[in-house]
Amino acid sequence: MVTFMRSKIFIVTLPILLFFGSCSEPIVPSVSPPPTVTPVAPTPMPTPIVDDSSSPVEETVSEPGLTSETMRIAVIADGGNSSINDGEAESTWQGVEAWANAINQTTKLAGRTIVVERVDSAVSRHAEAIEQVCNGDYFAVVGSSSINDAEGLSVLHSPDCNLPDFPSMIYSSQRFNSELTFLSNPIYSPVTNTGWAAYFSRANSEAVERAAILFPEISPLVLAGNQIIEAATAMGYRFIHSPIYGIETDFKSEAEAIIESDSRSLTWRNNAGQLLSFLKTINETDPEYIFDFVDCGQSCYSQNWPASAGNLGEGISVWLPHLPIEEAELNDELVRYLFYLRSTHGSDAVASAAGVAAWSAATLFEEAVSRSVGVDSAAYAPDELTRASVINAAKTITFWDSNGLHGVSNPSEGIPSPCFMVMTLTDGLWGRSYPERLGELDCEESNLVTIEALRGLEPEEPTNQSPE
Repeated sequence: MVTFMRSKIFIVTLPILLFFGSCSEPIVPSVSPPPTVTPVAPTPMPTPIVDDSSSPVEETVSEPGLTSETMRIAVIADGGNSSINDGEAESTWQGVEAWANAINQTTKLAGRTIVVERVDSAVSRHAEAIEQVCNGDYFAVVGSSSINDAEGLSVLHSPDCNLPDFPSMIYSSQRFNSELTFLSNPIYSPVTNTGWAAYFSRANSEAVERAAILFPEISPLVLAGNQIIEAATAMGYRFIHSPIYGIETDFKSEAEAIIESDSRSLTWRNNAGQLLSFLKTINETDPEYIFDFVDCGQSCYSQNWPASAGNLGEGISVWLPHLPIEEAELNDELVRYLFYLRSTHGSDAVASAAGVAAWSAATLFEEAVSRSVGVDSAAYAPDELTRASVINAAKTITFWDSNGLHGVSNPSEGIPSPCFMVMTLTDGLWGRSYPERLGELDCEESNLVTIEALRGLEPEEPTNQSPE
């Protein structure tokens, strides 16, 4: 089934040219944006004004991070490590901050202004980040993405914390199985979207018979890589080369090994910058060695990456669970994301797949909060908002498309949407490869496959140890 994606919730336009004007010729929507948009500072905590005139002081309620006027949330992400991530943290933070700006400029949430604070987990410090949030003044964790996200999970579940958790991406089985955790579109889970693998198998039947995948020496990413191998194998792949490389490698030995293996395709799910380093080293080792195709998942998909990739990026493909930014005029929620991203961050805004995922996570949190207080009902009770009520409301969300942003998922049970599409970098521009028609996603139910290694997996005891 191929589905035409068009949101029906929000109608706004945006000068998409601001994001891609130097690289492409986008279609600019024709509807005017909201008349007044003032960026909301994402990080500072509002301070009540107290003077001699008996000015009213903001009422404090019993829930941490919550007052009658404000709701304070944290976004945990791995920043500051170019060997592990390639700007994903910045896009993640920006995505949630853009959503908060949209809420604060329009409806507010349960009558409250959203205050966002960035928390840097720095790859190996996720346990510290969780402790900081649990000991701080926060109502929920929203849009987070950290590689070692199992660390500190016992603290998150402690009676003194028990924070609602709406990450944009997870890497561990412990986090996935957490009763506090809800994903808007859990694309990597025991039930996994393998549509991308089916597509590449059809389009490159010989190349997938000699496939390669590389894992960085970080246990959650090795586990994720093995899950990808199982999923792709079910769709016809045969991996003949799957080494683990060191974090600080110069890729010389890895390049020599992959050339020796004569792999014809490369599946890459790690740092997009490191992919370029790897491809450059291969080219320097053997200029004649060229893969039939390279699949970079969502890691390479951002507005800045084509320029940084240069000729090395030519022909690289990505798969997306939503329409691409280049087709935003066909999806109102994508337009909304881009508009508020630009309004919040100006020229520093970076539109990316990671940013879209963070926005999607925030909208799921918004829905859970709205359900918990009975928005648009006679029982509307914003003063009764609690962490527990948000968690209970999230458990009822079984049919969800993030306001039309992606296909229908089931956050309560951790089942992703089957929808996907593929983009390929050609002459420095992202272009649609599959499905062929603009605005379409492949939403065949057969795209969803259960990973046998994770079938019936019970929650594990979290560890606070990080891989060296």
